[in-house]
Amino acid sequence: MDIEKSLKKLREVNITVLPDFYLDILINPNMSYEKLMKEFDEVYKRGGGNLLGPKTQIVSGGNGGNVAITLGGLGVNAAFISNSSEFGKTLIEFYMHPYGVRTYISPTGETAISLIFEIPHGTTKHNVMLCSAGTVANFSSELLIDEQWKVLKESDVVAITNAQNLEMEDLVETILSEILPNTNVSIDFSDLTPHIQRIDGFRKRVLEHPTKPPTYIFGNENEVRLLAKSEDNSPEAALRKLSLEYPEIIFGCHMARKAEIWQGGDQLALEPCFSIEILKATGAGDFWHAGYLVGDQLDLSIPETVSFANAVAGYQISTGKIATLKEIIDFINSSSRYESSR
Repeated sequence: MDIEKSLKKLREVNITVLPDFYLDILINPNMSYEKLMKEFDEVYKRGGGNLLGPKTQIVSGGNGGNVAITLGGLGVNAAFISNSSEFGKTLIEFYMHPYGVRTYISPTGETAISLIFEIPHGTTKHNVMLCSAGTVANFSSELLIDEQWKVLKESDVVAITNAQNLEMEDLVETILSEILPNTNVSIDFSDLTPHIQRIDGFRKRVLEHPTKPPTYIFGNENEVRLLAKSEDNSPEAALRKLSLEYPEIIFGCHMARKAEIWQGGDQLALEPCFSIEILKATGAGDFWHAGYLVGDQLDLSIPETVSFANAVAGYQISTGKIATLKEIIDFINSSSRYESSR
């Protein structure tokens, strides 16, 4: 890959992301889940107190925020749209502007904040999030101002994230109806477990959109299984079911050791992830989402695009850094992958 030519191409690509940015407070308890629960129980029963030893970080977060910053780091002409408080607007600009992300924030709402426990689980980490969604909880199309609509209509790709937004169905449905027909749209619902009662609405109003269904639907194995309403626990069964029911849409599933792409009942790619030591687990799916969009815009083949997305996620969760395009190419050339499950 010619990095300079690729960067020139990416600078000409307009990708807009919306709407969720969170201020993330990450807590590494430095203990097992069992020990953490025991410590919590003891402190609670004695009426309160401190747990000593955890390591804390304050970072930018939210599915949309993670996607936007990763796109900016890779060289894309990225934009981010949201509604927050004046404090939230300042935070978004602080975290995004260094990566060249253009921000269009209405400061008339509330800041979204997450407290996230990253708990060791074997060789990986599981995260448990306590979220105060702020205005993200009710970001409908009515919150979009004229300047934001202009940005959306000038975009080559629009990425919409996070079902914590209780107005996500309206937001996606309206954007699909208003943007240009050749604009690609990617959707990541994120964790659907708290929103099982809304899945029929997602399927009807988003996946079955009458004039322009989304181009891509991305998620992890649990999310695609829930969206598919599949009783089979295998991601392949859920992806096959979804891609047969909605053949126009490309479905992507990112997992700890592999990622897959399906369309029309066919598996278009199955690529192993990179074998890494995880430093920061939160955001892996968002980094993958951004990586896939970049690989697609660079006209890589679908398997190459999946491998590129795997590399972006692998690099960023193993280093805790936002990657440049050169760093991803170097990472691909120097890192080992898990054994292929083909």
